[in-house]
Amino acid sequence: MSSIAPISAPPNGAVPASTPGAEALSRPPAGALSPEAARQTNEAHAQQAAAEQARSKPTASELQKQIDQALADSRVQTNLRFRVDEDANRIVVSVVDSDTGETIVQIPDEAALAVARRLAATGRGLLDREA
Repeated sequence: MSSIAPISAPPNGAVPASTPGAEALSRPPAGALSPEAARQTNEAHAQQAAAEQARSKPTASELQKQIDQALADSRVQTNLRFRVDEDANRIVVSVVDSDTGETIVQIPDEAALAVARRLAATGRGLLDREA
């Protein structure tokens, strides 16, 4: 039979650093929060942040003023162009640069119009085959 020699513990009750697995047995530092207390603290911080965000949320009139100011300050002058795509049977809105005539954005975009045209042409779906 083999005998195991006991490991003597230091007087303060801490596990010696040279002991294998000592880091797993170490105690949390003084003042550390329990998991429940940490969760409650995190919830309190989240609620406080949500309340601050609600207070700082601008009103619709403030947003409109900011939009008007941004448009007045912008150097690019734009126009809206409306048209009806006959094949897709959809209204298309384009934001166009007044100086160059270039389309900045189009709603719906060309990919969505292609799908709508395909659906309108076939009257079925996106697939050509039937089961």
